[in-house]
This record gives sequence, C-alpha cells and structure tokens, in this order.
Amino acid sequence: LDIANVDRDMALARHVTLVHQNEGLEKSTDVGNDNADSDDEDDEDGDNAAAEGPTATPVEEDDGKGPVSPRVLREYICRARRHQPVVPPDVAPYIVEAYVSLRLQEKRTSNDQTAMTARQLLSILRLSQALARLRFSDLVARQDVDEAIRLTHMSKASLEDPTGAGNGGKDGVPREDVTSRIFQVLREYSAASGNDQEVDLRTAEAMALRKGFTNQQFQTCLEEYEALRVIQINQSRTAIYFL
Repeated sequence: LDIANVDRDMALARHVTLVHQNEGLEKSTDVGNDNADSDDEDDEDGDNAAAEGPTATPVEEDDGKGPVSPRVLREYICRARRHQPVVPPDVAPYIVEAYVSLRLQEKRTSNDQTAMTARQLLSILRLSQALARLRFSDLVARQDVDEAIRLTHMSKASLEDPTGAGNGGKDGVPREDVTSRIFQVLREYSAASGNDQEVDLRTAEAMALRKGFTNQQFQTCLEEYEALRVIQINQSRTAIYFL
C-alpha cells in the first residue's frame, strides 16, 4: 500500500529530484551542440528577412487583446525550445518539501484516485521545466514549481467534481465557499506543522496556490478573517496568528 511516510517520501523525492537534475544537465549539454546548427539557420533566416527590407511583412503592435498571429507563435515556440531548464540546487529542497507536505495533507482527505504519487512528482518536475521555457529561462524557479503544483491539483479536482460545477459536489451538495476552503487549508497546515497558533504567511500563501486558489482569493480570505478577528497578521506581514 502507498502510505504517506515522511522519511520515505522525503528520500524518494530527493532521489527523483537528484536524478532529474543530473539528467537535465546531461541533456542540456547534448542538446546545446545539436541546437548550434539550428540556431545558425535561424540567424541566417533572420538576416535574410532583414535584408528584404520594405518587402518584409510588418509586425503589428500587440495590444494584448487580439489573437496571436501564427508567425509570432511559431517564433515564440522556436525560441522557447532553445532552452533546456534544469532544477538549481536551491530549488530542489523546495520541491522535496512541497511533495512531502502534499502527501501528508492528502493522507487524511484523498482517495486512491487523487493521492499524490511519485509519478505526479515527475509530472510536477516536467511542468516546472515547461513553465521555465515559457519564460526563456534555463533555470526552474519556485514560482514555476508552485504553478506546476496548482495545475496538477486542478487536474485532480476534475476527478473529484466530474460535473465541473464550481461549488457543487458529486452529490449536488454545495461545497464551502472559496474563503472558507482557503482558511481550512491554513488550519490543516498549522495542525500538520505542529503549531496551532502561528503559520508563516509566505508558506501559507504557497500552500493555497498549490491547492488551486489564486493570490487574490488568498488575500481576500486574510482580509475577511482578519476583520472578523479570527486571525491577526503582524506588521511586517510575515506571520499569521490564530486568535
């Protein structure tokens, strides 16, 4: 049986992350040589296009509202493929901690279909690399990991709510509102961490994002519960205290 265990989950996550790091470094070295020729071809195409002068198709300004042209999309994908992101040493422990925390939280609430597994850890790593490519970066950042976890969680949420009805459950029973669900996440995290009175605000925000909530929803939850004097945030806004 796949039972959550802190020591074993941490050892597995470290192993998978380490293997993925080394594999990424090897691939980046091999692909770097393979892409040299293609980059030269792209540069030649760019030079030819520049030499055409007035006959070249003018690039229209993008106001961010209209559809992206196929030409721009192809160029974007071409440039993104030049990058082979790897997991830096300072982000690897963050991934391990996130995986272990998710395993502990879902130990009490998840069923067999939605439990966090090692295969999903691989999916998170690959999604994080894909998100880094979208930023034209060769290094995976923490925000890439958080977004990858959020996407994974939302894909699993479709299994829990097959009708796709926002607050509706499987049996048509309304779920709690978003604010209450975020607060429940905070309480569960504080209980799992062994501190029922205080949680780190940045960590709490990351936990909410991993569960599929947005930053705006998280901030709204803090404002509402602080107004109700259920929680209190220190002046430096680094910690949340439960009253």
